[in-house]
Amino acid sequence: MDYKKILYLIILLGIFGPATVVHGEETVNTSSPEVSDKIESIDETEYDSLGNLQFYHPIPFEEFTLEPPAFSRSAQNTQQAFINQVAPTAKVLASNNNLYASVMIAQAIVESGWGSSTLSKAPNHNLFGIKGEYNGQSVTMKTQEWSEKDGWYYINAKFRKYPSYKESLQDNVTILKQTSFSAGNYYYSGAWKSNTKSYKDATAWLTGRYATAPNYGSTLNSVIATYNLTQYDTNSSAVQTNAMYRLYNPNSGEHFYTANAAERDNIRKAGWRYEGIGWQAPRSGSPVYRLYNPNAGDHHYTPHLAEKNHLVKVGWRYEGISWYSGGSKALYRLYNPNAKAGAHHYTLLQNERDNLIKHGWRNEGIGWYGQ
Repeated sequence: MDYKKILYLIILLGIFGPATVVHGEETVNTSSPEVSDKIESIDETEYDSLGNLQFYHPIPFEEFTLEPPAFSRSAQNTQQAFINQVAPTAKVLASNNNLYASVMIAQAIVESGWGSSTLSKAPNHNLFGIKGEYNGQSVTMKTQEWSEKDGWYYINAKFRKYPSYKESLQDNVTILKQTSFSAGNYYYSGAWKSNTKSYKDATAWLTGRYATAPNYGSTLNSVIATYNLTQYDTNSSAVQTNAMYRLYNPNSGEHFYTANAAERDNIRKAGWRYEGIGWQAPRSGSPVYRLYNPNAGDHHYTPHLAEKNHLVKVGWRYEGISWYSGGSKALYRLYNPNAKAGAHHYTLLQNERDNLIKHGWRNEGIGWYGQ
């Protein structure tokens, strides 16, 4: 698919809504007069071929105003109530991930229309239109897509359904920090604090990338200035983490992960190779469960309660919570269909993930997140 050509067509057609094509998904325009109402399929694409999260803007950009939704009893109360909901999490995430909390909060406001979009409301809590499933939870909604062959058409798409805004904001961090179309080049790096002088540089970088609307950045700037969102850009205390040790068994091909230094040392004495620190895990967040297969001698790790319970039913031993998921760094999960032990592998490294895929491993998306 030629992304640049699609982007050019969108701009040429005068679609000034939040047109996002950077993740391989054509944008939508709900006001387009020539849209086929035939729903042909359900779009279940969660990641593009490079492992980048796909997203779709919850509301048309032209429908956003600085005022909250008309049904609000009190404009000021609605505005501040929404800011109060997202700001604490945004402040921590931004501080720990080299981002501006002010920009993150403004994006949440603009993208969701002050939390008024159906996708962003409870029980969905999806502020940024990120597609796929979250811990097995999703919601299917009707959207519009563009193709050169068919023009604009409707399609059902699966979107992540989050337990709260916190998880949605976390995924937005993943998009801003991890999106890459070539090794070592991050698409939104111009919005990072270390590469900018102020939040205005960040919003300028997002314009034409995160959304094609030419006034996307100026709208974010207006929201930030009007509601004094820069107050949330001050640094907050760093999240406490544990180093996760990575070891390898040359006989079985299994990788093992633990935060326990004594366990690490005992396993090394038994012949495992110590491969250093795999990632930093926060000391609180979403639990990642550890299980053991006594027949294959294999360990498995999952944040999914349903998966954990299923494995226990078929004979795996539950060994408790190994660590917690949180932060902006994705741990990729891969599966080796030819292995009996060490069938799953988890890594922060995109290059390692891509190399394993070339050798026949299956990409199973993101296992959990770390720091």
